[in-house]
Amino acid sequence: MAGTAGTGSAGSVGAGTGGGGTGGSTAGGPGTGGTGDPCPSQTNVTMATHEVLNVTWPAGPATLAGSGQVHLWGKIAFTADGNTLTGSSQACGTVLPPTELNPVIGGGKILIEVPATVWDAAATTSRVQVDATQSGWNVGSTFSYMYTASIGFTPPAPATGAWPASYSALTMTTDFDGDGKPGLTGVPRNGNGYLLPPSSALGALGPSPRADKLYLVDRNVASAMLTRTSCDEASGTATFMHFDNHVVGCHVSGGAECTPTEVQFIDDNRTVYTVTSATTKAKVVPDGTTCATIVKDTLPM
Repeated sequence: MAGTAGTGSAGSVGAGTGGGGTGGSTAGGPGTGGTGDPCPSQTNVTMATHEVLNVTWPAGPATLAGSGQVHLWGKIAFTADGNTLTGSSQACGTVLPPTELNPVIGGGKILIEVPATVWDAAATTSRVQVDATQSGWNVGSTFSYMYTASIGFTPPAPATGAWPASYSALTMTTDFDGDGKPGLTGVPRNGNGYLLPPSSALGALGPSPRADKLYLVDRNVASAMLTRTSCDEASGTATFMHFDNHVVGCHVSGGAECTPTEVQFIDDNRTVYTVTSATTKAKVVPDGTTCATIVKDTLPM
């Protein structure tokens, strides 16, 4: 039903804030590694990131099977010690594909969106540690990383364990965006062919009840390998070992917060994505670059 996976994930090469400096990077001596143009080594460097995930999803009781792309943006500030880089990451944005409703229940589309203002406001709560290694700083050099991002909940150990079948198993939720609700609040698009997701079987067959807010959690575990295409840019591929989600709450349009039964209905009918492939880009930016700038200008769709 609702497209909910991957909201607020860490971006490629991580996605975070942290690290020092005010100009995006602090240069050291001449770089090493790579076969292209030489680039200065860095002691601190901040990078905007953009991952594009090719995904598929199965049909559900109210939805059709489909395929599309998920876009994830982020920002990471690395501190370098030779060819070892450490940093904390910040999620900066997500765009999900629409889900088609079954014509049997009237058709239409569902698209869950996260307000752009959330990401800069959640700079502290969205930070994730990212560690990377590289062959050098020069053009043609490579670097790789792996991260585990838990958005809107505190995962039980181990963080990469089996994903629970129901939202009710996730008891340690957090308020990612500071709005007093658990997880990250997504807003379904409404109008021009888009419909609010039904919160019950009755809603799937008629005009009500439907949810106008969904409270989301997700877990993304990914690794990537990038090649420096210039001194300030890199691109490559990413592999997602986990790309999981749940709906942990919702609000009924024109009504109150969803009951546990309504939450369970939406969670049971959420879109569950399978990542078939993913690409990633990174670009050096000034430390103070906002998420809005990264998504709209630095690495747009």
